[in-house]
This record gives sequence, C-alpha cells and structure tokens, in this order.
Amino acid sequence: MVEAAVWGLTLMSEERKLQAFVTIIVAAAAVTVVTIYFFLPPPVSSDWLIAFGTLLALGTISALLALTISEGGSSTAMDFVPHLGAVLLLGPAGTVTMTAIQQLVTEFFFMKKARQKALFNTAQVVLAAAAASMLYQAFGGQPALDSLQFTSSFPPFIIAVIGYFAVNTGAVAYAISLAREQRFVEVWREAAGGIIVFDLVMAPLAYLVAFLYVRWGSVALLSAIVPIIGLRYSYGVNIELQLLSQDLLRVLIKTLEARDQYTSGHSVRVAERSRKIAKAIGLKPRDIRLIETAALLHDIGKIDLAYGEILRQTGPLTAEQRDLIRAHPDKGVAIVSAVRSLDPEILRCIRHHHEWYDGSGYPTGIAAEQIPIGARIIMMSDSIDAMLTDRPYRKALSVDEVRQELIRNTGTQFDSIVVDATFAAGVLDDEEGRWSEIRVAQSRATVLE
Repeated sequence: MVEAAVWGLTLMSEERKLQAFVTIIVAAAAVTVVTIYFFLPPPVSSDWLIAFGTLLALGTISALLALTISEGGSSTAMDFVPHLGAVLLLGPAGTVTMTAIQQLVTEFFFMKKARQKALFNTAQVVLAAAAASMLYQAFGGQPALDSLQFTSSFPPFIIAVIGYFAVNTGAVAYAISLAREQRFVEVWREAAGGIIVFDLVMAPLAYLVAFLYVRWGSVALLSAIVPIIGLRYSYGVNIELQLLSQDLLRVLIKTLEARDQYTSGHSVRVAERSRKIAKAIGLKPRDIRLIETAALLHDIGKIDLAYGEILRQTGPLTAEQRDLIRAHPDKGVAIVSAVRSLDPEILRCIRHHHEWYDGSGYPTGIAAEQIPIGARIIMMSDSIDAMLTDRPYRKALSVDEVRQELIRNTGTQFDSIVVDATFAAGVLDDEEGRWSEIRVAQSRATVLE
C-alpha cells in the first residue's frame, strides 16, 4: 500500500492542499456511511469480534513496519494484507470500520503524523478498502468466518485486490498531480512504480491470512506476522541497497569532477536534465531510472588525467587528443562493465551518447533510431550543459543562444523528439530562472561592495 507525503511537497499551494484534502476526505466519509448503511455486519458474535480485533492488531503491526520509498517521504506498508483479509472475513462494513480504526490509531498515536496528512492517508486507504470489499461481494464473494471455498472466493478476491490498489494508488496520484499540476497518468506511473508490482505479488498472502483464521483461529492468523516481517525486511534491504548505490555513484562522480572547475557538477546536472526529458517523452519509470544512471556515468571514461589537461586547453586539439576524446565512451563502458548488476542498456547509453542523429557522431557512427533513446537524451543534456558552462576557450552561451542552437541542429546532431521534449519539460526555462537568480545575487554583492 502506498501513502503520499502530500504535505511534504513544498511547491504545493495551500489552496491545492485544501482541495486535495477535502476531496478525498469527503469521498471517504460518504463511502464509509454508505457502506455501513447498506452492508450492515451480521449479528456481532464473539467470533466476529475476535476476528475484528485480531485483524486490527495485525494491521497496526504491519503499518508500523512501513518503508520510506522516496526523498519526498512517500511510504509503503504491508497493512493491505489484513485489510484484504478483512474483505474475506468481515464484509464491507467490518472491513471499512476496522481499516479506519487501524489507520487513525497508527497515524495519530504511533506515528504521530500531522493532522492533515494523517486524515488524508486514512481516507484514501478507507476508500480502497471499501472498493475492495464491495467488488468482492459484487462478483459473487461471500464473507464468512467459518468457511472459505477456493473456487468461489478466489476469483472475486483477485478483482477486489485490483480494485484496492487501483483506488489506493489513484488517490495518491490524484493529490500529487494536483500539487505539481502534472498529468494524472504520469504521476500515477511515478507514484506506483515497481511498488505496485510487489504489492500485487504479495496480495495472495491476505488470502492465506483468511484461510489460517477459518481453519485454526486467531493464534494462527497472528502467526502471519512472521512472513510479513521477513518480507518487509528483505524488501527494505533491497530498497536501501538501491538508494545506497545511487548515492555512492553520485559521490564517486562528484569526487572525479571536483578536480576540474569546468566540469564540477557536470554529470549530476546532466542526469537531472536527462530525467526531466525522459519523463516528458513519457518513458516508463524503470527506463527513466536507467537513463538517469547512465547519465551519471556517461563521462566515467574521462577518469584519465590526460582528459583534464585537454579540457583546460585553450588552443586547438592535436590529432592524438581528438582520438583520445573520441575513445572516452568505450573507455567508460570498459570501466563500468565490471559492475555486473548494471543493466546492459546503461552500457549502450554510455557508449553511444556522442552519436549524432544524422550518423556523423562517434564512436560507431550509427544514426537515428539505431541510437538508444537514452543516449539521444544524454547527448541533449550533455550539450546543453557544455553550452551553458564557461570553458577555457569561450564564455558560456546565454539560454536564448542555447535554444537557437538546439533548433538549428535538430535533425543533424539532435533528435527532433528529444528537442521537443526538452522544450516541453521546461529544461531551458529552469536554466533561465537559475541564471536570473545568479544575476540578482551578483548585483546584490556588487551593491554591498
């Protein structure tokens, strides 16, 4: 289950925060009332109360094992397991009530989150649980504490799972898309990412939870916390390793570039621009991450000190120096290919990031669609950074001059699709804003002097 750190988004206006908050809260309140009214629980028995309490405890423990999955603070937890287990055992009214209580207790008393964020997270999960429980019954599933027939319960359960995660991730994407003023589909793909796949694969564990209760009672059900803890731990280690790898890459690149004032921060800027352009093109989140990693590593082949001397040179290059420059993509591939965990597509992007769209680039002279889309994007980002940076042999170009260069070289050096995406992503607009801030800071410093 995904929760959004909506109130951690600094670019979100108070008006938009309120709009997202009110919409989701009102929808959740209305659905809760309708669910409880039309799907009253069966006569409350001791068995029903025990199941309710056990699932409530299991949900609370699972929520406390949540993992942070982004810099903005978005998180995922496995409390969807008892939520979906309640769909099979308690019915819509019981599921909504148990989910609401568990979320409110967890958000306010254990995690002590801010009121708006806690209420938003509770509301979107209640909506997801209500959708799942009603879909389960609509497609023939019958909640029960004493029997669970696989052939009649599992197919509607799968539909309920899909409904649960569709509403859960959809509510989160709605709030974030409203905050960023981005298309809903783009935000949904980013917010769900690989997390939705993991959650869907783990969802059958909820069926096991219900089966354990029906067969052996609450003690067996609580034993489900053991695999949940194990899965949470292994998944957490995987996420932490991925984040650590990215951090180490950035540290390595910054260390290499720190020796030269003209390239300091270059690869990080190229990676950030490449990510924006790839998103504007509409690539999948996995492909965007690969391209961002390749952009970070695209100049790793220049680790040789000879490249630093070339970059600081003010005069024309010799034939040997030109050959050395043209060799750095292959040198980079030779270096990073030793890292077996890197995707082969990263190596292709590194090798071909100096290929021109018309085939006149290097090292292989391939053209057009033969060049990986990631390499075409990195070529664009790399060129923009080179033009906007002071070099020993020239001053940096203005943003308007860079814009004209991109237009002039479309179809020769640059792919028109990538050029259009660069403009659509506002990459140069961001640079214009950044340079305006620098000029203001410089003028203030002059006045103080």
